[in-house]
Amino acid sequence: MPLPVLWKAPFRVDVSGLVRPGVNTLSVRVTNLWPNRLIGDEQQPDEVTWNADGSIQSWPQWLTDDKPRPKSNRVAFTTWRFWHKNDPLLESGLLGPVVLRAVPVLRLNEKPPVK
Repeated sequence: MPLPVLWKAPFRVDVSGLVRPGVNTLSVRVTNLWPNRLIGDEQQPDEVTWNADGSIQSWPQWLTDDKPRPKSNRVAFTTWRFWHKNDPLLESGLLGPVVLRAVPVLRLNEKPPVK
């Protein structure tokens, strides 16, 4: 069962309703930062012409005609060029170890067990 995307602190999710006795498998997918994706796309040939200030000079014909994008190795399409192919990649990735913590559940409305 997919868990929510953890994109900001505190980077925690409750999995207590999902784990079962025995073997459980947890898969963690790490996504890169968007600027790194755009820098990666800049390694590919330009699809549009850019103005000196980074703005797009004209819309591509496939977009104005509401047609599928022609085959391209680019992933994103932007109307402003913020990044260039020689820009350094930003530090990205898993920020630390993935930790599963077991915590006791205390129900305040229950009476403690009699000894």
